Amino acid sequence: MVPFTDLLASVPAASILAEAGVDLGRASGRLHPAIVHFPIALALVAVAAEWWRVVSRRQELSALTSPLLWIAAATAVISTASGWVNASFEHANDVSTGLQLHRWIGTGTTAALLCLAWWCHLLAADLLNASRGAIAQLRAFRWVALATGIALGITGHFGGDIVHGEGYMTELVFPQAEEVHVDAAAGGEVAALTAAESSFVANVRPILEKHCFECHGPRKQKGGLRMDSKAWLFNGDHEKWAVIPGKSADSPLMQRVELPRTDADAMPPEGDGLNMEEVAILKKWIDDGAAYPAASGGGVIGTSTAATTAAAAAAGTVAIAGSVAVDVPAAVRAKAETASKALIARGVLVQPVAADSPLLDINVSRAEPAFGDADAAMLADVAPLVANLNLSKCALTDAGLAKIGAMARLERLRLDGTGIGDAGVQALGNLAHLESINLVGTKVSAASTAWLQGQPALRRVYVWQSPLDTPELTKALAAGGKLTVVGGDLPLAKPTTPPMPEDPKPEAPKSEAPKPEAPKPEAPKPDAPKPDEKKP
Repeated sequence: MVPFTDLLASVPAASILAEAGVDLGRASGRLHPAIVHFPIALALVAVAAEWWRVVSRRQELSALTSPLLWIAAATAVISTASGWVNASFEHANDVSTGLQLHRWIGTGTTAALLCLAWWCHLLAADLLNASRGAIAQLRAFRWVALATGIALGITGHFGGDIVHGEGYMTELVFPQAEEVHVDAAAGGEVAALTAAESSFVANVRPILEKHCFECHGPRKQKGGLRMDSKAWLFNGDHEKWAVIPGKSADSPLMQRVELPRTDADAMPPEGDGLNMEEVAILKKWIDDGAAYPAASGGGVIGTSTAATTAAAAAAGTVAIAGSVAVDVPAAVRAKAETASKALIARGVLVQPVAADSPLLDINVSRAEPAFGDADAAMLADVAPLVANLNLSKCALTDAGLAKIGAMARLERLRLDGTGIGDAGVQALGNLAHLESINLVGTKVSAASTAWLQGQPALRRVYVWQSPLDTPELTKALAAGGKLTVVGGDLPLAKPTTPPMPEDPKPEAPKSEAPKPEAPKPEAPKPDAPKPDEKKP
């Protein structure tokens, strides 16, 4: 891989572009996903055309075959070269079998396409001249073309695994049985965590789940890196570890997350990246020794029965699992399925948070009649699997909320419009993954300030129309910058640009002043008779 990058760097034009901020090497490598489907499609059409002639028993080449194979071979050369360059940048440390198979089978297929194109050219001439053995060569040519088409499909399969995760093209056709960790007869055991490991679970793992596991988790391992378990993260040569315990400055993980977002090597590659608080948490974790809980019994640490989960929460330990595959004991899963059916019959919306996750999103806000304390016990058996819980406008009281039990995977909780108070929320104990809680219109007061601030993953609290909705209490809750508190005094957005000029109003038509009328001539009056004059 190195000669490709060295060759590109030695080109004078590349040096000039690099000085201008243009990364010619990466740009040429990223041509691979743009053009790789072109030769595959052309080659498969050529193979299909020839085998259609086999079905129709025609002993001559298709007119499409030769031009399609030449174009496919030429574009395959470009695609293969760009793929090698791309791997040298994007998968520099990836030594996985999938990448190696994709790379070498693809290179071999490109060579086969070149040979097929030249063979087709010679074979066409032999068939025109009716040379001896031309028909036998035609049969051999078609079988080799079919084998090349199959190799193209295999290459594409491994390419899909690299981009979308292992088994992307086969998991729906050949579904694998779900692995379920079965606890001991005593009901299972949750691994006890040290203080450092508990801190990792509460503070570090949520960051890794949010930013890292999508590309470095159970489905995809870009760059050969997998971070969802201790065994994978600290695997292989110590010098190639992404996290070097005690040395955050030397850890590639920290180096990549602290790069400017405009840098092509910055991690995660999309989105806003980690904020300053998250970077500080990761740095402290590494400098403190990078404690990472190991799985008990060789598996992934997971939830246990309701009793052991509650005991773990009370003891300050938490059962954790991967972002996609959550290890759930069979007994817990069976109870949750039975309870889910009962909740659905009660009018509660129950659905998985993702297609491949056993974690649940539960909404009781529309149940009729309103969900109350008598129904709370129905949530106890699903509590270990609840990720989102909406209790908005239900009839639950503090006593009912206390019946639900420990929710080790809860991330979002809505209590708005309920009569829940301090005793209810504090009965929930430590919610290691809780990120958001809605207390609008509840009775939760200043007595719960310490509980809210003590939730390790909590970032957003809604307190409008509750006893917490005062300037003093919201300021106290938000002290330290960890919590964002949303109350009734939330400032409205104000325009930052000058107001638009109003459209001029149309002027009313001016009315002309009435012209004075000319005086009408008076009718002549008859002369009055003079007193001297006598009438005739």
